[in-house]
Amino acid sequence: MANAFIPEIWDAAVFRTLEDNLIARKICRNYSNKVSKYGDVIHFSGLADPTVTSYSGTVQYENLVSGTVSLPINVQNYYAFDVDDIEQAMANVDLKGSQAERAGYALKKAVDTEIMKLYAYAGNSIPDDDSCDTASILSDIGLMKQKLAENNVPENDMWLVLPPWVQLKLELAGIVFSINEGIHGKGGMMWAKVLGFDAYVTNQVHESAPTPVSHLMAGSYNAIAYAEALMKSEALRSETSFATHVRGLHVCGYKVIKPAELVSAKLTYAAETKI
Repeated sequence: MANAFIPEIWDAAVFRTLEDNLIARKICRNYSNKVSKYGDVIHFSGLADPTVTSYSGTVQYENLVSGTVSLPINVQNYYAFDVDDIEQAMANVDLKGSQAERAGYALKKAVDTEIMKLYAYAGNSIPDDDSCDTASILSDIGLMKQKLAENNVPENDMWLVLPPWVQLKLELAGIVFSINEGIHGKGGMMWAKVLGFDAYVTNQVHESAPTPVSHLMAGSYNAIAYAEALMKSEALRSETSFATHVRGLHVCGYKVIKPAELVSAKLTYAAETKI
């Protein structure tokens, strides 16, 4: 009697890399509806504030200077890979579809990494903490909040981005986190309301190693402008093999447009000696 055919089952899902918390769309003012193609430029314009002068019988009129800030759509990233027909026939998951989704995530993750470097353009900073532990972390975060408040950012408009090790320091210091899918429709990690921030935990915070030195950012939801578009996402039959080409193109731009409403903090990890 012939041996029964035993099919091999392929499943790519178990080996997928776990996805990080992407925060660009959560902390930035999004202007994606204004993007049509790479090379577009979004302009933000406004007038300078008028001067208040003591009245002494005559009035002099001043010309208010207009200011313009431009957001160029000047970043292009792409993905491209092949899916063999044999893989499509034998897989019990849609390899092409699932990997296209993973590629789309990777494009957005690359942008998140770059946005986290915008701490260098913050108009405010606090003193470096070269030994950040539970004894100093609350003071550090409190100073960041103070800087924003001094620039008239209301408490309900403040966000904070931090890496997991800083989240742990805060928890050890007594701050309670809670998962909330509906924070102003943004989702993510949320502060206890005593500190007032919407806090987002991500591994994309700019760091150096081996001892974590993290550049945190906090700001208003108007501090950073962001716009993006997935210009192309398509599947093409290969002309030279029995495979399908899958490719996609993502264009975007990002810029600090209100540096006074952004604050940075350089924190260096310190081990706890006693809790």
